[in-house]
Amino acid sequence: MEIEMQRLQEEVAGCRASLDEWSRAEVEWSQQRRLFQIMTENVSDLIVLLDHQGHRTWSNPAYSHHMGYSPEELLGTYALAEVHPEDQGRATEALGLTLEQGTNQQVEIRMQRKDGAWVHLQTESIAVLDPEGRVESVLLMAVDLTESKKMSEALALASTQATAAAMVEGMARDFDQILTTVVGNLTIAKNLNGPHNAIAVRLNEMERALQRARDLIEQMFSITPEQSQPKVRVALEPIVQEAVATVLRGTMIRAEYLFPRNLAEIDVDQEAFSHAIRNIVTNSVQAMDKGVVRFSAENIPHSQFTYRPDLPLKAGDYVCLHIQDQGHGISEKALPRVFEPYFTTRSGSQGLGLTTALASIQRMGGTILLDSTPGVGTTISLYLPASIGVASATASISSMVKPVPATTAVSHSHPPATASIPKPAHKRRILLMDDEQMILDIVSRMLGHLGYEVTTCTDGSQAIAAFAKSKSQSEPFDIVMMDLVIPNGVGGQDAVHTIKKIDPGARVIASSGHLEHPVMLDHSKFGFNAVLEKPYKLEKLQQVIEAVINAPAA
Repeated sequence: MEIEMQRLQEEVAGCRASLDEWSRAEVEWSQQRRLFQIMTENVSDLIVLLDHQGHRTWSNPAYSHHMGYSPEELLGTYALAEVHPEDQGRATEALGLTLEQGTNQQVEIRMQRKDGAWVHLQTESIAVLDPEGRVESVLLMAVDLTESKKMSEALALASTQATAAAMVEGMARDFDQILTTVVGNLTIAKNLNGPHNAIAVRLNEMERALQRARDLIEQMFSITPEQSQPKVRVALEPIVQEAVATVLRGTMIRAEYLFPRNLAEIDVDQEAFSHAIRNIVTNSVQAMDKGVVRFSAENIPHSQFTYRPDLPLKAGDYVCLHIQDQGHGISEKALPRVFEPYFTTRSGSQGLGLTTALASIQRMGGTILLDSTPGVGTTISLYLPASIGVASATASISSMVKPVPATTAVSHSHPPATASIPKPAHKRRILLMDDEQMILDIVSRMLGHLGYEVTTCTDGSQAIAAFAKSKSQSEPFDIVMMDLVIPNGVGGQDAVHTIKKIDPGARVIASSGHLEHPVMLDHSKFGFNAVLEKPYKLEKLQQVIEAVINAPAA
């Protein structure tokens, strides 16, 4: 009896030990379940458990939320049902290998959400084995690559666009060099043949064609991505009148101006703004045989924009320039497309004028609106931010531009004949630097035709050496003309400082076809006495040189 009791006590003690061990295991299992639940519910990875047929038996909240379905909707459904048809083969093969061989497989696929959107997933299928080593289920884990894919595509597109823009800019610069040579030879030919003969008429036609080519180059620069260029404070009326005069010259169209005296100044990229005005006015001229283009302007305080929510402008005061023509107008069907690149209703036009004008004005913080009535005319309104605060140190260009009288109308149909250019009484010495031999040849001939003695070099360091040598021999150059940018060499922007150290009174002219270059916008800030825009015209060439020579010493 005692032996039986002892055995029973031992069994009870064993049961208690087993219960204690089971209880501890249950506590440990409960802790692991809570840890697993916390992990699966809070990780951003998408996790789903599949049975041996590939059906979903469980999914974590990130998976169901990401796919747009509730866990109940996903339960029991085939895991690859939403895979993109083009990715079905790879996804099925990867899942099959995991189920049959127990090997982990990785594959990138696209899956469709409940709302129809496609997501890119990097998936890994992991075999879950039973105690005998057989595949019991599959744990499918995924990471969403959609945003990184979009970013990669955007970066690739940006890289492609930047490369294309660089190619366009390089081609435009090469074209600009060719134009400089052609225009130089043309201006010499015009002066050699005299103004009153049949050849001069044809040469004038050629010159107009070359100006259109020059405008095309400026448009090519306008549509390439740019860094923000320095702005100068200007009075609106003079800069508009100067730009308009170049377009209306030689037409039967005149300009009328109505600008208030208290009109605010604006801060603009001077050349880009003038180019935008020329493009707009050119469109007006092409729509008219004769008549008037009216220019008016007004100050618009920010408070008035509460009634124009369609204007994409930041808070502030604005100046609005209205350009009203008497052309044939624009049809209602074409009106929404006028700012599209290459859209045009006129044969022979590139369809870039308004596109580049809008791009330029938007870079300056403004915008353009257009209103047109067929048979009546078109009104274009340019909104530009008004200048704020005290005038900047940069001088307003209004003092350098001579306004065109509002009553002046040019009625001749051909440009005025080119008069013979007087040559200087004695030969002035000019040092000319450019890395293009073609430019050196033609400009040397142009300067020689004007009576100057020319020495050429192809690099800023050569220019410095030649200038120092002439100075030491008491035969200094009267003028130094230098191209601003020399690839793989010393450009004019760097060389001017050394030349000014050798002789503070040196008179140096900067030359470039890139009109948005900081030196071309504010040459005195960089030590130059003047700038010359490529391609050169004979009259302008002599005008600038003589102005610099005759200017009082600083």
